[in-house]
Amino acid sequence: EFHLMAKLEKKESWRKTNVGLIGSDLDHKIKKAAAEGEPQWTGIGQKVELRIWRIEQFRVVKWPQKKFGAFHEGDSYVILNTFKADPNSTKLSYDIHIWIGNESSQDEYGTAAYKMVEADEVVNGAAIQHREVQGNESRLFLEYFSGKIKILAGGVDSGFNHVEATVEAPHLYQVKGKKDALQLTQLPLRRDAMNEGDAFILDAGEIVYQWNGKESNKDEKHKSGEVARSMAGDNGKAKVVVLDQGVNDGEEEAAAFWAYLPGQIPSMVIFKKKLTVRSSVAGGIDEKIKPFQPTLYRVVEGKAGGKKVAASSKRGIKKTALNPSHVMLLDDGFHVYVWLGPKSSTKEKSQAVLRSSAYLKYNKRPIGLPITILKSGQNVPSFEVNFYDPPKSASLCVCTIS
Repeated sequence: EFHLMAKLEKKESWRKTNVGLIGSDLDHKIKKAAAEGEPQWTGIGQKVELRIWRIEQFRVVKWPQKKFGAFHEGDSYVILNTFKADPNSTKLSYDIHIWIGNESSQDEYGTAAYKMVEADEVVNGAAIQHREVQGNESRLFLEYFSGKIKILAGGVDSGFNHVEATVEAPHLYQVKGKKDALQLTQLPLRRDAMNEGDAFILDAGEIVYQWNGKESNKDEKHKSGEVARSMAGDNGKAKVVVLDQGVNDGEEEAAAFWAYLPGQIPSMVIFKKKLTVRSSVAGGIDEKIKPFQPTLYRVVEGKAGGKKVAASSKRGIKKTALNPSHVMLLDDGFHVYVWLGPKSSTKEKSQAVLRSSAYLKYNKRPIGLPITILKSGQNVPSFEVNFYDPPKSASLCVCTIS
């Protein structure tokens, strides 16, 4: 579905700015806006519920429940989920997210990150923090909205808050490699981005397609199926359709799939350019794909790329490498985790999301990688699996034999 929208003076997207270096001026504006305290945090985290707020002029504004699951691409939001990890317990747990629209400004992004930390303090630092980027939302986040969200045009500053048109944005991914050296790469939504030697995933919202090139290997097929099912989720709202090249992927047989990847595109106004799936040779050699080595960094002020501390060995990274006096960042190739050391400063903690974004940009990593902020003692299995406890030195016993 296409729609036309008049363009007002365009604010600069956070993606085009150095968000890691948003400094004291922003901090001053946020504190000034909240000089009398943040009234929106009153009563949060006291019962099982989902709450959402939008950032408007450095302030936190309640998002109406009837709009839950709908987000403007020009805005940033704070989302708090209060739940019981154990239904039989009275203890409450918390996940707090910020959602950043692709056209949101650096001020809105920075304010959302700051407010996420502030809300976490209200629940006594018990929340696990997450950054969500439009088009790269985590499975956890999507589950709040039955697996699907609605992207609205405009934003609070655009003058188009009334626009309710849905922006359809399917994503195409390539799965390439063998065994433990598999790589997932997002590609342009074009037929000629695909090749016969690899497996591909087209996430189209309600349907996730797995397309297996006729020369793709069993590892690529298995991994792409695993990723496709993960994208579809366990809620039954989305389904996975498996297409095998030359078997059930004909132009008419799989018309809904190929509609996202047309065989022709306009070229030079009059002419049309024909697009075809490339050969397996054009797709490159699987054996050349190297596994991503999970790496631990220390977040350092003034050093956008972070300071490398340790790279994973066959066993993983020693747990002792997590320095309690600092904020640490782990990149496992598909997810970024920021670990807040219990002795790290308040300033370091409040800037964790912004500095992790700067890390992605500086190191030319996908800007939409999911980011999770956690603290010492919080159990996140996908983070813990990257570490091991080094064996303790054997104690020397001096014995007297009588």
